[in-house]
This record gives sequence, C-alpha cells and structure tokens, in this order.
Amino acid sequence: MLNSTQLNRLIDLRHTLHQNPELSGNEVNTAKAILSFLEQCNPDQLIPDVGGHGIIAIWKGTKKGQNILLRADLDALPIQETNDLPYKSLKKAVSHKCGHDGHMAILCGVAINLANEKPERGDIILLFQPAEETGQGAKAVMADKKFQAIEYDYAFALHNLPKKKKGTIICKNGSFCPASTGLKINLLGKTAHASQPHTGNNPAMATAQIMFCFDRILETTEFMDKTLITLTHTNIGEESFGVSAGHSEIWLTLRAFDNHDFDLLKFLIERETKAIASKHNLGIKSSYHESFEVTENDSEAVNIIKSVAKKQNLTYKVMRKPNPWSEDFGLFLKDNKGAMFGLGSGKKTPNLHNPDYDFPDEIIESGVQMFWGIIQELNN
Repeated sequence: MLNSTQLNRLIDLRHTLHQNPELSGNEVNTAKAILSFLEQCNPDQLIPDVGGHGIIAIWKGTKKGQNILLRADLDALPIQETNDLPYKSLKKAVSHKCGHDGHMAILCGVAINLANEKPERGDIILLFQPAEETGQGAKAVMADKKFQAIEYDYAFALHNLPKKKKGTIICKNGSFCPASTGLKINLLGKTAHASQPHTGNNPAMATAQIMFCFDRILETTEFMDKTLITLTHTNIGEESFGVSAGHSEIWLTLRAFDNHDFDLLKFLIERETKAIASKHNLGIKSSYHESFEVTENDSEAVNIIKSVAKKQNLTYKVMRKPNPWSEDFGLFLKDNKGAMFGLGSGKKTPNLHNPDYDFPDEIIESGVQMFWGIIQELNN
C-alpha cells in the first residue's frame, strides 16, 4: 500500500486541484494535471478527451479476469469559498465544495499502486469523468466511441459523506442516490395594458394553481417510495406597473428514489400543468435539464464492498435511506454490476456544497484501500 511519500504526493495533488477548480465542461487544466500524474504511473493505455475532458487509464492483466471500472469526477462548483486555507481556491466563485478534488486524489492513489503492482488478472480501468455536477458527464462519456470500445464487468465509485465518522464505509443495496431532473415550465399568454387586463391573458392565476398542485400530486398512492418536488424559481411578466403579464416561468427540481416513481412523477406533472394551461387558454412549453438516473447498487457488489471494508479494518455501516442528492454514476450501473459507496469525511465536517466545505486529507488513504481491496477481491 501507500508509503508516507506517496501519500504526501496525493495530498499535494489534492491541494493543487483545490486551488485551481474548474466548472463542469471546462476541466481543461484539471485534466492536464491528472494526465501528467497518470503518465508517471505507466498505464498500458492512457486515453484523453473522453466525453469532453475525461480521461481513461487502463492497466491490463496478463490473464483473463474481471474488468473493473473505477470512477472519480473532475468538476467543481460555482460557489465562492469562505475557507482561509493555504491552498484555498484561486478562482472567484468557483471551488471544490463536493470533494471531487479528494475523489481524484484517491483514484490517483490507485494508479500509484497499479504502477507498482500490475494486475495479474483482468483489466483495471480508471475513469476521471467530467461534468458530474450537471448530470451531463456520464452521458457524454458513454456516448464517446473511445469509451464504448472498453468492456468492463464491474463499476465502482465512492462519494465522501459529511456528518459520518472519518473513514467509515457506508453502503446499501438498491437505491444509493435518487433520480432527479430540472423542469422548466413556460406559460404563454398575452400582455395588455394594466388598466385593461381583460384584453389580454395574464398567466398569474394559472401559475399559482400549478404551484399549489404539487402537494396533490405527491399524495397519490401510486408512488412506491419517497418523491419530491422543489420549486426553485418563478417569474411572471415584466418589471412594469403598466403592463399586465403575458408570460410566466416556473423552475422545479423533481426527485424520486425509484425509476417507476420518477417516470410517474414526470407524467403526473405534465398532465396536471397541461390541464391547467388549457383551462386558462394558455400556451405551455416544458423542458428538462440536468437529469440524473437512479444510482442503483447491485447486491453482489455491495457484499464485495462490505467484505473489503472488514478486511481493511474499516468500519462498515449499512445506510438506512438513500442520499437525498443525485449522482450520474448510475448510468454506468444500468447494464453492469457495481455500486457506489460512501466514505465518511467527519461528523463535524460542513455539508456538501457549503462554502466552507473542504475534503479531509486523512481519508484519502482509506479510499485507496477500498478501491485496491475491491480489485484484489474480484481478481484473486
């Protein structure tokens, strides 16, 4: 496993990545830093520009075995950092507040181990994926012919979890993260003079009815698990006292922990909003944005994670409920076995996406141990 010099290299790498964050789809220099690091680890294949700025590194076994895909994410968030760290973000209103800098460092630790001990069986595939935060990265990677040429039997990823004891491994069968999507609803009416609103068609009443219909939709008995509709933004008309509004826009985030529920939720909202728009003689346009699939863990893969945690002397906890946030790793699990697991980042650590969040360096080694143990478990 890693010695102190190697571990310090990973910490230095994380700090460099933390100082130089890049938003989804713009991870140019982040990818360069990762490529430079991986080149020193002598993979059999090093493939850049996958699905945008993604990177794939492959170490090939000499014998047939399980091909294992391990994934980390490259992108940061549009958040101004409030920490006063020696390595604080140098970019205004951009920072690593989801811990992707730590995820990358962990996967680079696996690369160090692979450089020192090539796999005997199977291929080990390290994927550094772009644009996870917007839900576009996994789709772009899977649509890339360079990725489609690669075959893998299992896929694993981790995510740091604040408010959990440092180094604890947390996992569960089934849904680990929910499906979610942004939904924009535009209602199209007709402006009029504010003194003669009856000569136009103001969508204000319909907008209010749509916002009040959400509780009724969520109360349907057809849902199998928890579903959520969150109103994130609304706008009606123009900033004018002389004009009766002629249009409105509603932004929602839809979330469900089961694919059946997710499809049903979208259907019910579309049906209800169209009926309300029709009742008020309004046009309606809807569009989906930043969509994520359910991250559905395979029970065999979860058992592997549990076994590895025990062998690595790491505490293993069964997660009772899925995480409330979404992750696009689920796409890699649709046709392959695998799982995502949580890595506790400290009970007193700020929450993900908080402006004062920072990935703890102390858990890098535990992440590397887990991924390395999974490789050994599947190919020994």
